[in-house]
Amino acid sequence: MVSWAITGATRGIGSVDPKNQVFALIRSRGTAGPLEKLAAKRKNIHIVVTDISDPRKLDQATAEVSKVTAGSLDVLILNAGSAGPDTNALPPIKIDCSQIKNNLISNIYVIHSFLDLVRNGKEKKIIFISSQSGDVEVTRISGLPTMLGYSISKAGMNMVTTKFGIELAQDGIKTLSMSPGWVNTDAAQAVTGDPEIRKFMLSAFHKIDPSVNGPIPVDESVTAMLQVIQNLTEANSGKFLTHHGNDDEWF
Repeated sequence: MVSWAITGATRGIGSVDPKNQVFALIRSRGTAGPLEKLAAKRKNIHIVVTDISDPRKLDQATAEVSKVTAGSLDVLILNAGSAGPDTNALPPIKIDCSQIKNNLISNIYVIHSFLDLVRNGKEKKIIFISSQSGDVEVTRISGLPTMLGYSISKAGMNMVTTKFGIELAQDGIKTLSMSPGWVNTDAAQAVTGDPEIRKFMLSAFHKIDPSVNGPIPVDESVTAMLQVIQNLTEANSGKFLTHHGNDDEWF
């Protein structure tokens, strides 16, 4: 049974294979209704309440996972993060730095806390769920100046993933940053649900891929990403890839 720890498991993108041992790291049970129902039906799902911005609480979460897995973890998925819909329309001159702390520094804390468990795992994989917004060329071609804090945090974590991949290769650990595509999550709807904003985003994305007509279903994105994670090798470790496993099909 493969063990997975997934941050940000109450919303956004997630998937549960009943054959896996899954640790869903969340900030509060107050917003985890669907997850609670799923965990009640599947004994392989363990809900772990923590705060990824607090190293002490993360260490407590690590200890909780370790008790179940006998000190190991196969796959760590860094999925927590905020797009900040209340600030994403701000121009670069009015950057909101809180997103950089939430989406970048906190994810580094998570890696530090769970690293020893990953070292003891069989799969030895650390996966960061990034975004095409963190790619320089996508940003340049699409011409989107907004969402600077979000984009910086994603681009920064892409570099963090690469650096860790280099450092941890000697331990057999593989890392990967992966964009899930433009996915129809509740978080995405909060950002691009407005018809005028959706039209604006489509116009920008069409500069990269004229065939884009909207967000893809969550299941489609997750299925594709799981395939990429399964096929992750030492040769691809540290890369930033799309959910198709390449570096150009962003949607």
